[in-house]
Amino acid sequence: MVRISDLKNGNYWKHIGMTTIENTEGIIQVIMEINDNLKQFYGNVHGGAIAGLLDTSIAVAINQQLGSEEGAITVEMKINYLRPVNGGTLRAEGRVIQKGRNIIVGQSEIKDDADNLVAFGTATFMITKI
Repeated sequence: MVRISDLKNGNYWKHIGMTTIENTEGIIQVIMEINDNLKQFYGNVHGGAIAGLLDTSIAVAINQQLGSEEGAITVEMKINYLRPVNGGTLRAEGRVIQKGRNIIVGQSEIKDDADNLVAFGTATFMITKI
C-alpha cells in the first residue's frame, strides 16, 4: 500500500496545491484550494484541474486497498461537471466500487464550500506489480 504521505509529497500534488484530511469515519478527502492559476479564461476553475482532483481522490481510496507489492495506473476516467466554481475550496472523496485481480474501479464526488456537488465521476485503474 502506498502511504498518503508519499502521494502528498509528489510534485503534482504540490503544483496543484492539494492536501488531505481524514474525517471521523477514517475516510480521506482530498482538498484543493482554488487560486488564479487553476482558473480558465472565464474565471472558473479549469475542468482539467477538477478532473485531476477526481482522479487523485479515487487513487487515494484505491491505494488503501492495494498490497505492499501493488501499484495502480489510471486507464479510463469519466467525469460529469455539474456547476462552475470560481473560489474557495474543493473537497473530493473517492471510494472503491470493485477490486479485481487486475482492474480496480472507483468513484468520487467533488463538493464546494457550500457542500454543492460540483462534479462526480468514475475511474478504472490497472493494478501493477511494483
